[in-house]
Amino acid sequence: MFLASLGWLALLPLVPEGILCLRGGSGLKYFAPIGYYECIVSFFLLAPGLLLRRNWSRLWVVVIGAVLALTTLLATWQVLTAGARWDITAHGALLQTNPGEAAGYLRAFSTWGLIGGIILLAAGFVAGLIVNWRARPPRPRMAGGCLLAGLAVSSYGVHNAIRYGGWPVHDVLAEDGTKLRIAALGINSFHPVLLLLVTDHNYRVTHDYYLGVNRRMAEYATGFAGPQVEPGAVAPRDLVVVIGESASRRHWSLYGYRRPTTPRLAALGDEVMLFSDVVSASVGTQTVLRGMFITSLHGLPVFPLFSAAGYRTHWFSAQYNQGENDVEVAALVQSCDERVFLNGAFDGDLIPLLRRALAEPGKHAIFLDLFGSHVRYDDRYPAAFAIFTGEGGSGHRLAAYDNSIRYTDSVLADMIAVLRESGDASCLLYVSDHAEDVYDSNPTKYLFRSDELATDPMYEVPFLLWFSPAYQKGNPTFVAAARAARDRPFQTAGLYHSLIDLARLRHPVFVPERSLFSPQFQAVPRHVGNAGRIYEKRR
Repeated sequence: MFLASLGWLALLPLVPEGILCLRGGSGLKYFAPIGYYECIVSFFLLAPGLLLRRNWSRLWVVVIGAVLALTTLLATWQVLTAGARWDITAHGALLQTNPGEAAGYLRAFSTWGLIGGIILLAAGFVAGLIVNWRARPPRPRMAGGCLLAGLAVSSYGVHNAIRYGGWPVHDVLAEDGTKLRIAALGINSFHPVLLLLVTDHNYRVTHDYYLGVNRRMAEYATGFAGPQVEPGAVAPRDLVVVIGESASRRHWSLYGYRRPTTPRLAALGDEVMLFSDVVSASVGTQTVLRGMFITSLHGLPVFPLFSAAGYRTHWFSAQYNQGENDVEVAALVQSCDERVFLNGAFDGDLIPLLRRALAEPGKHAIFLDLFGSHVRYDDRYPAAFAIFTGEGGSGHRLAAYDNSIRYTDSVLADMIAVLRESGDASCLLYVSDHAEDVYDSNPTKYLFRSDELATDPMYEVPFLLWFSPAYQKGNPTFVAAARAARDRPFQTAGLYHSLIDLARLRHPVFVPERSLFSPQFQAVPRHVGNAGRIYEKRR
């Protein structure tokens, strides 16, 4: 029973990959080599249980069994909810979440079947540990034979891992040229323990790098000095950048969606300039916001450049403030003059903050971070916006997602109305951080978002511009160029070039070829997902 319990504990971590292979239809052909390498990892983790004295052996198996259980349950949860392996996006979400956000996520994905499956898997680990605790260990000769047999079976896989660099660590260049030591994943590192170790390593390397850069803001920000207004241009008094959350352009009626999800924006007609081919670089907010705002100047965010140009910078967010260790938002925007987090409020509660900022003297660069269509969708809009309904779990989820889009439409229309009332030269840009696949790739499957699955709908984001009459009058050539750019293929990484262009500023950090609105814009391949697939618009 002792050996059987160890074997049982070694096999349970294969469950996540087994589910993926069954769902993907690849069967044993793909699962066999992955399972082989996973068993090798489990063998080396559990083998000391055969060598130690019985009391120490019990303790070792309990500790290792707990680690195996925790990592396997996390990996299985990711497979069952997102249909993909655990990755750095999931890891960052886990480490940077808060009770309210976590509760919403659990409510959005929990089903009786899912909960039952997780409980059953946890019970399997508990049963294996109990059996091992009570069982008598094998005789030394039997234990030695099992160890030798395990080493013999593992030798081929270990040889391949050493020969072909099974867990290679390579340098990845950050924006400022710093080399980050990133671990790569491969078929022999899909074991839940290795998977969690690799993603944790990569998360902490990038997290610590960006946190360090942000802490050196004052030291390097002088490099943003001296931005000048483009000769002959009129800089906006108010530059408003609205960052949506999880909104898919496939669910905007402005882009042809069947439900009237954007009626108020549609009523604005030509006042709103819609861009048809914009995608995000990732499905992780952390990665996307870095790509949008971090510049080539020492890897610093763009906000000090606007300050150097005489703008008072504001970051108003309906989302949560996780503290300085949250490089996704809090540390990233620490150089803004004003930072307000509403910690889970409705997006409409940002409008009074917008009004107050606009009423202050001087120029303003205002960044509004929406809660948008973040799970759980039902929590993202007031009851008055529960307009669409649907039958069953999938119908309700789809209706709730579309209701959240409808609420975003109303909030954006209200923001534009506030800017129009001021009469100043102003502009508003809206873009979502990323999208979600809400029954778009497959009408029967909710794929959510995952850089491993990397379906097109997860990256296709809405993107729009609004210019005040005064802005249009002062910048007719630029407005015409922006209007002509509406069908350009664009990826939101490097968005700061377009923002500098909108502000009609010039500075060495600005590259016109990367501004969506510049006549000098140059399209480049748009890579999406963990595999770096090149995105091409299909619809």
